[in-house]
Amino acid sequence: MTRKALLLGATGLVGRDCLENLLACDDYEKVIVLTRRPLSVEHPKLDVQRVDFDNIEAHKNSFQVDDVFCCLGTTMKKAGSRQAFRHVDHDLVVLAGSMARRANVQRFLVVSAVSSNARSPFFYSRVKGQMERALIKLDLPLLAILQPSLLRGEREDKRRAEDWGNIFNRVIEPLTRWTDAHWLPVDSGKVADAMVGMALMGPDTGLYRLRYRDFLVFAGKFREKMNKTA
Repeated sequence: MTRKALLLGATGLVGRDCLENLLACDDYEKVIVLTRRPLSVEHPKLDVQRVDFDNIEAHKNSFQVDDVFCCLGTTMKKAGSRQAFRHVDHDLVVLAGSMARRANVQRFLVVSAVSSNARSPFFYSRVKGQMERALIKLDLPLLAILQPSLLRGEREDKRRAEDWGNIFNRVIEPLTRWTDAHWLPVDSGKVADAMVGMALMGPDTGLYRLRYRDFLVFAGKFREKMNKTA
């Protein structure tokens, strides 16, 4: 059975890779993207809708899909203030979850962070943790929370802390293969593969938190599936 997907955050690091996966996968007959900025991608099953996310509820019909992939997120530098950051990384994400719940969406998959903690003294981690807590309260049929550490990939906006973190972790990564190592950096493509793999080959109901080792498992399943249909 073919599915319909809605993608939020398609211009971000994970979102770009997730969009590529959804368009390439025969399991999805239609992919709706809500975006502020135009996309350079064209595809027969792609429906790009330019939106003002502050008025996203006007697009409730776009949530009539099977799976929602939420890759919304910003940085303090881009947002300009804590309030603006929280609006994107918490308020808009939770609103999307609420709209998905009202539309009876079966699967809601969201990118968070490995450091998420609703009671963290650190603002970023606290916002992510509070976002997760609010989504859990919505009681979505399936909620998959992906919690990567540093993301590898080509960003439009360079993040110096991530660059140095990735260099450091590339050096020590071979020494940590025997641990769970949830804090290891991961390619954005791997997270996107795992996201779609979880939607297609994971369970249909429940609450799940996916970290580094889980990314490897579900990304592997997705790549194996795509290789078989190539």
